[in-house]
Amino acid sequence: MQLFYSKEIEKFQTLNTEESKHCLKVLRKKKNDKIFVTDGVGNFYECKIKEQVKNELKVEILSKKKIRKKPIIELAISFPKQRIRSEWIIEKATEIGVSIITPIICEKSERIKINHDRMNKIAISSMKQSLRTYLPIISKMQKFSEFIKKSSLDQKYIAHCKYDMSKEKIKNNKKKSSCILIGPEGDFSNKEIILAKKFQFKTVTLNDNRLRTETAAIIACNQLIS
Repeated sequence: MQLFYSKEIEKFQTLNTEESKHCLKVLRKKKNDKIFVTDGVGNFYECKIKEQVKNELKVEILSKKKIRKKPIIELAISFPKQRIRSEWIIEKATEIGVSIITPIICEKSERIKINHDRMNKIAISSMKQSLRTYLPIISKMQKFSEFIKKSSLDQKYIAHCKYDMSKEKIKNNKKKSSCILIGPEGDFSNKEIILAKKFQFKTVTLNDNRLRTETAAIIACNQLIS
Protein backbone atom coordinates (compact mmCIF):
# COMPACT_ATOMS: atom_id res chain seq x y z
CA MET A 1 0.00 0.00 0.00
CA GLN A 2 1.21 3.50 -0.88
CA LEU A 3 0.38 6.32 1.54
CA PHE A 4 0.23 9.99 0.50
CA TYR A 5 0.43 13.08 2.70
CA SER A 6 -1.81 16.13 2.50
CA LYS A 7 -1.93 18.38 5.54
CA GLU A 8 -5.36 19.81 4.68
CA ILE A 9 -6.85 16.97 2.67
CA GLU A 10 -10.25 17.33 4.33
CA LYS A 11 -10.50 21.05 3.62
CA PHE A 12 -9.22 21.19 0.03
CA GLN A 13 -9.35 17.52 -1.09
CA THR A 14 -6.17 17.89 -3.13
CA LEU A 15 -2.63 16.52 -3.25
CA ASN A 16 0.17 19.05 -3.62
CA THR A 17 2.39 19.21 -6.70
CA GLU A 18 5.07 16.86 -5.37
CA GLU A 19 2.61 14.22 -4.17
CA SER A 20 0.54 14.52 -7.36
CA LYS A 21 3.62 14.04 -9.55
CA HIS A 22 4.61 10.92 -7.62
CA CYS A 23 1.08 9.57 -7.85
CA LEU A 24 0.70 10.13 -11.60
CA LYS A 25 4.20 9.85 -13.04
CA VAL A 26 5.81 7.26 -10.77
CA LEU A 27 2.90 5.10 -9.64
CA ARG A 28 0.91 5.63 -12.85
CA LYS A 29 -2.35 6.23 -11.03
CA LYS A 30 -5.27 7.51 -13.09
CA LYS A 31 -8.80 8.88 -12.77
CA ASN A 32 -11.10 6.85 -10.48
CA ASP A 33 -8.19 4.92 -8.94
CA LYS A 34 -8.31 4.66 -5.15
CA ILE A 35 -5.47 6.05 -3.04
CA PHE A 36 -4.79 6.39 0.68
CA VAL A 37 -3.93 9.71 2.31
CA THR A 38 -3.01 10.91 5.80
CA ASP A 39 -3.03 14.44 7.19
CA GLY A 40 -0.26 13.70 9.69
CA VAL A 41 -2.50 14.20 12.73
CA GLY A 42 -3.91 10.70 12.95
CA ASN A 43 -6.50 10.61 10.17
CA PHE A 44 -6.43 7.95 7.46
CA TYR A 45 -8.44 8.62 4.30
CA GLU A 46 -9.49 6.39 1.45
CA CYS A 47 -9.86 8.61 -1.61
CA LYS A 48 -10.68 8.41 -5.31
CA ILE A 49 -8.84 10.42 -7.95
CA LYS A 50 -11.20 12.85 -9.68
CA GLU A 51 -9.08 15.04 -11.94
CA GLN A 52 -5.84 16.93 -12.37
CA VAL A 53 -6.10 20.70 -12.02
CA LYS A 54 -2.84 22.36 -13.11
CA ASN A 55 -0.20 20.53 -11.07
CA GLU A 56 -2.48 19.23 -8.33
CA LEU A 57 -4.75 16.21 -8.08
CA LYS A 58 -8.34 16.67 -6.95
CA VAL A 59 -9.68 13.72 -4.99
CA GLU A 60 -12.94 12.59 -3.46
CA ILE A 61 -12.85 11.34 0.13
CA LEU A 62 -14.61 7.98 0.35
CA SER A 63 -13.94 7.17 4.01
CA LYS A 64 -12.07 8.44 7.04
CA LYS A 65 -10.60 6.58 10.00
CA LYS A 66 -9.10 8.16 13.10
CA ILE A 67 -6.09 6.29 14.49
CA ARG A 68 -5.89 6.42 18.28
CA LYS A 69 -3.09 8.62 19.53
CA LYS A 70 -0.64 7.14 22.01
CA PRO A 71 0.99 9.07 24.89
CA ILE A 72 3.58 11.62 23.77
CA ILE A 73 7.18 10.47 23.39
CA GLU A 74 9.69 13.30 23.03
CA LEU A 75 13.27 12.80 21.91
CA ALA A 76 15.47 15.74 22.92
CA ILE A 77 18.83 15.19 21.28
CA SER A 78 22.14 16.84 20.48
CA PHE A 79 22.51 15.87 16.82
CA PRO A 80 25.80 14.48 15.48
CA LYS A 81 27.98 16.68 13.29
CA GLN A 82 27.49 14.52 10.18
CA ARG A 83 24.26 15.39 8.40
CA ILE A 84 23.58 11.83 7.25
CA ARG A 85 23.61 10.56 10.84
CA SER A 86 21.27 13.32 12.00
CA GLU A 87 18.87 12.55 9.17
CA TRP A 88 18.97 8.85 10.02
CA ILE A 89 17.78 9.71 13.54
CA ILE A 90 14.81 11.66 12.15
CA GLU A 91 13.93 8.81 9.81
CA LYS A 92 14.06 6.03 12.39
CA ALA A 93 12.45 8.02 15.20
CA THR A 94 9.52 8.70 12.88
CA GLU A 95 9.29 5.03 11.91
CA ILE A 96 8.95 3.84 15.50
CA GLY A 97 6.41 6.49 16.46
CA VAL A 98 8.20 9.32 18.30
CA SER A 99 5.84 12.29 18.73
CA ILE A 100 8.26 15.21 19.14
CA ILE A 101 11.91 15.59 18.13
CA THR A 102 13.69 18.52 19.77
CA PRO A 103 17.27 19.40 18.78
CA ILE A 104 19.23 20.67 21.77
CA ILE A 105 22.55 22.49 22.13
CA CYS A 106 24.80 21.13 24.88
CA GLU A 107 28.24 22.18 26.08
CA LYS A 108 29.90 19.58 23.83
CA SER A 109 27.50 19.76 20.88
CA GLU A 110 29.07 19.60 17.43
CA ARG A 111 25.95 20.67 15.53
CA ILE A 112 24.31 23.97 16.47
CA LYS A 113 22.14 24.45 13.37
CA ILE A 114 19.72 22.24 11.45
CA ASN A 115 17.86 22.57 8.17
CA HIS A 116 14.35 22.42 9.59
CA ASP A 117 12.60 22.12 6.21
CA ARG A 118 14.81 19.24 5.13
CA MET A 119 14.30 17.44 8.44
CA ASN A 120 10.54 17.82 8.07
CA LYS A 121 10.63 16.37 4.55
CA ILE A 122 12.56 13.37 5.82
CA ALA A 123 9.98 12.87 8.58
CA ILE A 124 7.12 13.05 6.04
CA SER A 125 8.81 10.50 3.80
CA SER A 126 9.45 8.16 6.73
CA MET A 127 5.87 8.53 7.99
CA LYS A 128 4.50 7.53 4.60
CA GLN A 129 6.95 4.67 4.14
CA SER A 130 6.10 3.19 7.55
CA LEU A 131 2.34 3.76 7.01
CA ARG A 132 1.99 5.95 10.09
CA THR A 133 -0.64 8.65 10.37
CA TYR A 134 1.09 10.90 12.92
CA LEU A 135 3.86 13.21 11.72
CA PRO A 136 6.32 14.05 14.51
CA ILE A 137 6.74 17.68 15.46
CA ILE A 138 10.31 18.81 14.83
CA SER A 139 10.87 21.65 17.26
CA LYS A 140 13.21 24.58 16.91
CA MET A 141 16.70 24.06 18.30
CA GLN A 142 16.99 25.00 21.97
CA LYS A 143 19.75 25.38 24.51
CA PHE A 144 19.92 22.48 26.97
CA SER A 145 19.28 24.66 30.01
CA GLU A 146 16.24 26.31 28.43
CA PHE A 147 14.74 23.01 27.37
CA ILE A 148 14.91 21.19 30.69
CA LYS A 149 13.36 24.12 32.54
CA LYS A 150 10.32 24.06 30.23
CA SER A 151 9.88 20.30 29.89
CA SER A 152 6.58 19.26 31.47
CA LEU A 153 5.98 15.66 30.39
CA ASP A 154 5.10 13.02 32.98
CA GLN A 155 8.27 10.93 32.80
CA LYS A 156 11.64 12.57 32.16
CA TYR A 157 14.93 10.74 31.60
CA ILE A 158 18.53 11.62 30.81
CA ALA A 159 20.85 8.94 29.42
CA HIS A 160 24.57 9.49 29.99
CA CYS A 161 27.79 7.47 30.13
CA LYS A 162 29.28 8.70 33.40
CA TYR A 163 29.42 6.58 36.55
CA ASP A 164 26.32 7.32 38.61
CA MET A 165 24.97 5.17 41.44
CA SER A 166 21.45 6.47 40.80
CA LYS A 167 21.35 5.24 37.18
CA GLU A 168 18.84 2.51 36.40
CA LYS A 169 17.05 0.96 33.44
CA ILE A 170 14.11 2.87 31.96
CA LYS A 171 10.97 1.93 33.88
CA ASN A 172 8.28 3.25 31.64
CA ASN A 173 4.56 3.64 32.28
CA LYS A 174 3.20 3.47 28.75
CA LYS A 175 0.06 5.36 29.77
CA LYS A 176 2.10 8.47 30.56
CA SER A 177 3.98 10.94 28.36
CA SER A 178 7.77 10.66 28.33
CA CYS A 179 10.88 12.62 27.40
CA ILE A 180 14.37 11.21 26.88
CA LEU A 181 17.52 13.35 26.71
CA ILE A 182 20.34 12.04 24.50
CA GLY A 183 23.63 13.93 24.55
CA PRO A 184 26.41 14.60 22.03
CA GLU A 185 29.28 12.24 21.20
CA GLY A 186 31.28 13.69 24.09
CA ASP A 187 28.37 13.09 26.48
CA PHE A 188 26.64 15.55 28.78
CA SER A 189 28.84 17.57 31.13
CA ASN A 190 28.64 17.00 34.89
CA LYS A 191 27.00 20.41 35.19
CA GLU A 192 24.28 19.44 32.71
CA ILE A 193 23.55 16.16 34.48
CA ILE A 194 23.24 17.92 37.84
CA LEU A 195 20.94 20.54 36.31
CA ALA A 196 18.76 17.86 34.71
CA LYS A 197 18.39 16.07 38.04
CA LYS A 198 17.37 19.36 39.63
CA PHE A 199 14.45 19.50 37.21
CA GLN A 200 13.35 15.93 37.97
CA PHE A 201 15.05 14.10 35.09
CA LYS A 202 15.97 10.57 36.14
CA THR A 203 19.37 9.27 35.07
CA VAL A 204 19.16 6.03 33.09
CA THR A 205 21.43 3.51 31.41
CA LEU A 206 20.55 1.99 28.04
CA ASN A 207 23.28 -0.59 27.58
CA ASP A 208 26.43 -1.92 29.19
CA ASN A 209 28.48 -0.52 26.30
CA ARG A 210 29.15 2.99 25.05
CA LEU A 211 26.72 3.77 22.22
CA ARG A 212 26.82 6.22 19.34
CA THR A 213 24.34 9.07 19.59
CA GLU A 214 21.97 7.71 16.95
CA THR A 215 22.05 4.18 18.39
CA ALA A 216 21.31 5.46 21.89
CA ALA A 217 18.44 7.58 20.59
CA ILE A 218 16.62 4.72 18.88
CA ILE A 219 17.22 2.21 21.69
CA ALA A 220 15.88 4.70 24.25
CA CYS A 221 12.82 5.63 22.21
CA ASN A 222 12.06 1.99 21.50
CA GLN A 223 12.18 1.21 25.23
CA LEU A 224 9.70 4.01 25.87
CA ILE A 225 7.33 2.89 23.11
CA SER A 226 7.45 -0.92 23.16
